[in-house]
Amino acid sequence: MSHSETTASADPSSAWFSVRRGILNLLSLLAIVIVGLSLSSSWFQPPPQTQLDLLQTDLALQASRTLDDPRYQDLARALLGQDVFKVAQNRYQQTADNYTERLKRLKRLARLTPAGESEVASPEPAQSPEVDPALLASMQDLQTELDALWLRLGLLYAYQEDLEAAQQQWQQIIDLERPVELESSQKGAARVLQGLWGTPRRILPEAEVQIRNHLDGWFEAVALQQLYRLQQRSDSLNALNQQQEKLALAALFRLAVVGGIPVLGALLGLMLLLGWLGWSLWRKRPLLGPAWEVPWPGIGAQAVLTGWFLGFIALNALVPRLYIIILGLGARQLSPWQQAVALFLTYNSGAVLGAGLLYRLLHTYPGWQRVLQVRLWGPWLLWGLCGYWVALPLVVLAAALSQLLLPQAGGGNPILPLLLDSHGWGARLVFLAVVSVCAPVFEEVLFRGFWLPTLSRYLPMGAAIGLSAFTFALAHLNLSDLLPLTMLGVVLGVVYSHSRNLLAPILLHSLWNTGSLVTLLVLGGAR
Repeated sequence: MSHSETTASADPSSAWFSVRRGILNLLSLLAIVIVGLSLSSSWFQPPPQTQLDLLQTDLALQASRTLDDPRYQDLARALLGQDVFKVAQNRYQQTADNYTERLKRLKRLARLTPAGESEVASPEPAQSPEVDPALLASMQDLQTELDALWLRLGLLYAYQEDLEAAQQQWQQIIDLERPVELESSQKGAARVLQGLWGTPRRILPEAEVQIRNHLDGWFEAVALQQLYRLQQRSDSLNALNQQQEKLALAALFRLAVVGGIPVLGALLGLMLLLGWLGWSLWRKRPLLGPAWEVPWPGIGAQAVLTGWFLGFIALNALVPRLYIIILGLGARQLSPWQQAVALFLTYNSGAVLGAGLLYRLLHTYPGWQRVLQVRLWGPWLLWGLCGYWVALPLVVLAAALSQLLLPQAGGGNPILPLLLDSHGWGARLVFLAVVSVCAPVFEEVLFRGFWLPTLSRYLPMGAAIGLSAFTFALAHLNLSDLLPLTMLGVVLGVVYSHSRNLLAPILLHSLWNTGSLVTLLVLGGAR
């Protein structure tokens, strides 16, 4: 044994450092395992793009009346096409098939099957095995969404005079062999629709209440029209038709906004990207900025990221529960406003934790301000705006590639369903604060201001940007957004590498999130 090895083995501080390094590595491994489990569990969840596609489909159905209006016929044909109902039927059918397959996977995991699928039929209802509560809740949520799809799909078939197919869709909701744990609250609405389009026609008690409680938009209008015709309520039918004409025009303009602005933005972004690449090659300018001189060590960055991630997971479970206990309500009893406040508290508690970990590391290393730079003057506004437009076509391409490579990938932003269920501007403003201010500021400080420069100390700049972008995407814990968010992270990294000002990626990130939020609100108008 050499003298240096003997000294190192005898040095207690060196031994303690090795122990701490080992503990940190174990915690980092735990964080990686949690990420892997979260990604695998997201496989069973409906992807967010599916929900957005259905919202856009609902808008198209709502706007379909304008196809017969000479004033708006040309615009309607350009936006909707000629066969809007067949397109909607195919999209709903594909989504229902997708959800059915996901539910089968969950049932296999839980070993929960309908009594009719058991090997030996029993006159008594078979007792279902014990099922993990979280798994059961996922199955119940997915079954509820699937029943809603069948309810609407049946109306699409009925509207196109395929009554046999419509009755089959509604009968799936009333399935008597369904496990009791997955009983549907939409059975009443399905029976009402079966009666309205059955032979002979039947009007069940509280038919209008069931329709209004379980349907919305175009689907609600179609069901109410059939009900009013059978009840011979001509005044109600005329009032409904007048209302639908106004809603159809509003839906058409919503579609023009949702479809037109992103396309124009993507074209502008593509021109900006090609122009910037051509200018850089012509002037022989590097496509990426230089690496940073980082004063803190890599193990410090590992400790910050690991501590933040594990702490954020713990706070994500703890903060909402404490909030619910303080309110004295159940998780499913929270109003959209209360859910928005819970999200605000949860996210910002994690952000405060991350800021504290960063401060504890950075304040011991003079010169860290030269890395995490924030300057009000300079071209950061131009970098942020141009980066946003350039990100549009690139992220769209990444999303298309994700659909091709991972067609069954699920997961998504948990804010999406909360935002769609919110109707007051109070809750929406809280969501806006989280999405457009809190998330861009903290995530850009952590992933671009801190993690990217750290990686540039050990890796080539291109690899550092790619790995920091991938880490940023992984932190969102869902498969469906993995490739699109990685691409967005790459654009954010390139912008920061050139601007050297955190305000540039913060602006880009804020514009991106705000645009997604506005799109959701516009699409949600179909309801």
